[in-house]
Formats: sequence, structure tokens, C-alpha cells
Amino acid sequence: MRHPSFRALVFTVEFAANTEVEDVMSSAPPSAGTGSAPLELAVGAYRFDRSQGRLMSRSGAPVPLGRRALALLTALAEQAGQEVTAAQLLDRVWPGQIVDPANVGVQISGLRAAIGDTDGSVILTVHGRGYRLAVPMPAMTGNIPHALLPLSGRAVELANVIKRLRRDRLLVITGLSGTGKSRLACAAAQALAGDFQDGQWQVPLPGVMLADAEGLAAHITAAMGLDGGIAALCGRQCLLLLDGAELLSGAALDLIRRLVEENEGLTILVTSHIGHRRLRPWCVRLSPLALPGDAKASPATSLFLAAANAAGMEISPDEETAPAIASICRHLGGVPLGVEIGARAASFLGLRATAEASRDPMHALPFMRRQGPARHRSLGAAMGWALGLLTRAEREALTVLSALPGGFTVAEASCALAKAKTGEPESGLARLYDKSMLDRVGDGFVLNPLVRAGARQAG
Repeated sequence: MRHPSFRALVFTVEFAANTEVEDVMSSAPPSAGTGSAPLELAVGAYRFDRSQGRLMSRSGAPVPLGRRALALLTALAEQAGQEVTAAQLLDRVWPGQIVDPANVGVQISGLRAAIGDTDGSVILTVHGRGYRLAVPMPAMTGNIPHALLPLSGRAVELANVIKRLRRDRLLVITGLSGTGKSRLACAAAQALAGDFQDGQWQVPLPGVMLADAEGLAAHITAAMGLDGGIAALCGRQCLLLLDGAELLSGAALDLIRRLVEENEGLTILVTSHIGHRRLRPWCVRLSPLALPGDAKASPATSLFLAAANAAGMEISPDEETAPAIASICRHLGGVPLGVEIGARAASFLGLRATAEASRDPMHALPFMRRQGPARHRSLGAAMGWALGLLTRAEREALTVLSALPGGFTVAEASCALAKAKTGEPESGLARLYDKSMLDRVGDGFVLNPLVRAGARQAG
């Protein structure tokens, strides 16, 4: 009767025999394959050149491997960081042969011995399925910009964004142009720096019209400096900030969801003036800053004071200045871009003149500029960008609604739109809301003062 370990002994002898009889380096190295791994990669304390089929020490000295061990290592290296099943390894190392599957385990043991992988931390066992070659990915630092001014008045929103990203790994921040979507997203990325060992990457997309997945993939890989296409994200722990995704559609939006589903280490944060319906479950609306009531402090006034001080205007709220500051913030709708520009104007015109000018911001404050993207350098540019995303029928509907005083109910809006014959009233309201041109208040809607002013000017 044979000893229970007899078969394992035979396989072990076979591995040793193969290593001795076969050429220590195959004269025809295996194909480098089509995997996304680099052609040369670290394998424990050694380097493996897939194109040449050579295992080398750090100094470049060749490490002898038998043909089967070399084929095994090549198969694992082609899918570095990914699982390779035992069946796939059988087909690769013993093509067209009927071989006991236990041979794979024996060859793996011999290969581990050859590379000094005594604890199985280089060639990982995926129990019941196969093996995976664990190789260190190159470090990625990221390109998220650091804001010169601190994020003001958004503590609650920042905490919610961080919570949602950690839970869902996909979030779309929507809202009117100038509400600070990009600034909030960058602050969240910086706060989560410790969560992503491979960095956080901003992919600017404003003005980029993409409906295909390939085009979006090219933008992402270009921003990250990746070779090997979008598949190079596999196995990485990183955050992507797709900034200004208003013009994405179709397969490009589907790619965003698919990337998160297929890469467990990937988190994607999107900013968009438009709430894309394909990503609706992950959309959150960023509202303007809360406005002051009865001349009391508010997030909007806090931002105004910070921006005014940055512009060189030393000011503090008191009985004389607080009403003017509150008036400016209200007339500019609490939109951070408007509040900052109002603060710059105040440093030049003074508080009272700026409070009066803010009543008609599109005509009285067009000369005020700030640094940043072209669409955010002035109030006119921001509202022009937002209006440019509307269809002709949507612009006509917005002009009609801008003539309604204050807030309005759905019934009141529908009646006004029906009289103006701008199309289906209710669907028109829904589209304007999706494009951040309307804000909900209770059961009705309201136009932000900047939207109202921009619509009236355009009309």
C-alpha cells in the first residue's frame, strides 16, 4: 500500500526534474501577453521582464527557472494583481495535456521557493479558485489643488460629502454655477487623503462634450498620466474628481458607474451643474449659502467678511455695517461666487454703494472680476454659462418664470408657461430644476436672484 504522500512526492520530483532537465532559460520566451501589467515588474526581491521572459535579481543577474515555472510566472505576471484560476494555469503551462490539477500547486510551491516567497505574500493563494501575483503599484500623488481661502460656511455639507463617499464610493454634487461645487469637492478630497494610498486626481471636464466611454476614459488616463488605458486603475486605491461633467451623456455616464462597480478601490466624485438622470441615485444638490436674517451672522456674511478682508478691506460687522452686508448677500442670492465678487466690489466702491449696485448685479457689477476658470470670473460669465446649457424652449420658459414675483407653486408656473406656449409646462419645470435653474421651497419653486437677473437680461 502506497503512503498517502506518495503522489505529492512524485509531483515534487517532477518539478525538480523539469527544472534540471529543461534549459534554465527558455530559448523562446513566452509571449508578453495582452495583460495591463507593465512589461517589467517587481516580483518580491526580483525583477521580471515579461517581454524577454527573464527573472533577474536587483543587480540584473539572471535567476534560472525551468520552462514550466517560467510559463507559470508569465501567466501570473500578465494579470498582475488579478486572480488567475487553476484551470487557466493548467491550460497555459500544460497546453493540450491531461494533467492532474495538483501539479499547479506543486509548481507554485517550487516557484515560491525560487523567488524566496516563504510566506506566500508574493504569490497569493485565492482559496478554492487560484492564485494572484501581488506586485507593488507605482505610487501616485495626485493633482487636487489646494484652495487659497478656507472653505467657508460648508461644514455640514463637507461632513455629508465625506460620509456619502465612504459609504457609496460615488457621489455627484449638483447645483447652480458659482455655488462652490468644485471647492467643496476639493476640500472633501483633501480631507480623505488618508483613505487613498494611490492619491486623488482631478479630471477637468468643463466644456468637454462626451457621449462615448472611450473619450471619457482618455480624459481620465491623460489627467493621471497612466499607460495601459483605463484598465490600469485595477487594483489601485484612488479617488477621481470629475470636475464639471455637465456635457457628459450616454455611455460616458455609464462608464462612471461601471468603474466604481468593477474597481473596489476606486471612489468617484463628480461635480455638475446638471443633475444627470443616469446617476440620479447618487446626486446631491448644493444650495447657496444660508442668508442672514434680521442682520444676524450667517454663512453668507462669514464668507463676505473673509473675502473682503482678503481684498484688503478691514471690516467687522456692527450696527452700521451689518445691514449693508446682509443686503448685498441677499441680492446676490447667497451664491458664493456672487458674495465674493460683492466683497471685492465693496473694497472698491464701499458698502453702501455696493449694496445699491447689488440690486441689479448684471448691469451694476459687470466690471468686477476674479481669478479662476473663465466661466467663474464674473457674474455675467457664470450666468451666461448656466443659460448656455438650456435649450431654446427652456430659456423661454425661464424668462416667463423670471417675471413671476417671488416664489410660485407648480400650478402658478404651469399656468404662466401654458399661456406663453413654451411646451409641456410640468416637464419644462423638471428640466429647469435638473439644470439647477430652480430651487424648491416647500411644494413650490423659487428663482435665485442671480438666475432671475440673468434670465431677464438674456430675455
